[in-house]
Amino acid sequence: MRRLILAVDLGATNLRLGVFDIEKSRFVARAVQRTNVSQGPEAISSQIVEAARHVLGEAKFAIQEIEGVGVVAPGPLDLKRGGIVRSVNIPYDFVPVKEPLEEKLKKPVYFMHDAKASAMAEYMFGAGKTIGTEYLVFITISTGIGGGIVDGGRLVIGVDGNAGEIGCITVDYRGKMRCGCGSYGHWQAYASGAAIPRYVKHLVEEEGLRFEQDSPLVKATQNLASLSADKLYQSARTDPTAMKIVEELATINAAGVANVINAVNPEVVTLGGSIVLNNLDLTIDKIAPRMNNFLRVRAPTLLPTPLGGDIGIYGAVASALSQKT
Repeated sequence: MRRLILAVDLGATNLRLGVFDIEKSRFVARAVQRTNVSQGPEAISSQIVEAARHVLGEAKFAIQEIEGVGVVAPGPLDLKRGGIVRSVNIPYDFVPVKEPLEEKLKKPVYFMHDAKASAMAEYMFGAGKTIGTEYLVFITISTGIGGGIVDGGRLVIGVDGNAGEIGCITVDYRGKMRCGCGSYGHWQAYASGAAIPRYVKHLVEEEGLRFEQDSPLVKATQNLASLSADKLYQSARTDPTAMKIVEELATINAAGVANVINAVNPEVVTLGGSIVLNNLDLTIDKIAPRMNNFLRVRAPTLLPTPLGGDIGIYGAVASALSQKT
């Protein structure tokens, strides 16, 4: 009988599933669908169950072959209750995950914060394995900003499972921009994908930033009305003002990354998330030289995650493998 892990990466936008063969150390089946966020918290767990049964059926795997289910989700989490608590992009007070999945799939469920699990995946399958370090940090810069810390080969969890909420590090003590958590001045209130359009609007309306009359970014976004993080980074290569904003974001990101490094003193920091992975030259290449201006400890190796966009689903595998007895 095969030894398999069912991996579930529950995001606010997409639900990704994979069947991981432990002996072969690779995925043998995958599926992705839009997350059903609009029909209530119980609908989310029901969707996971139905999607799990579908991917197993399509691949002709029996549920008996599954040793466990690894599930990762955006925080904050309540590990004791086994669910998501008032996540920024999943707007419910509590989304039950662990109990309904164990009840319906009849398999143990290993539940973990997605960014923390990604750090464990980095340690088990990515940079931790290729470089051979037990001290690393993974940071994702995407719709939000999050991270996970592996210290001495052990994941830093925290009492509620929410250690590493690095997106809420304060980078502006005057607090011009409001974070999705409700507080002001946090890192992800400026440099996350969700926040960048608001930050650009602030720069234009409050700080006097002006674009050239023939600005490619202004033209591409109907006078900034449809501005997105992707369009900003795409335009930066031809639009000097867009590049100026990207340079400012690089400084903010450098301060955020350096704050984490100063607190944790890792050997390696890997970056992921769509903003980074789609724009390496405008993110990591610009963050690295600026980072030294904020560091108090030795600079670690800084590189994009070798797991790329798959790090989330690998995190679900790592969640199960690192917790099962």
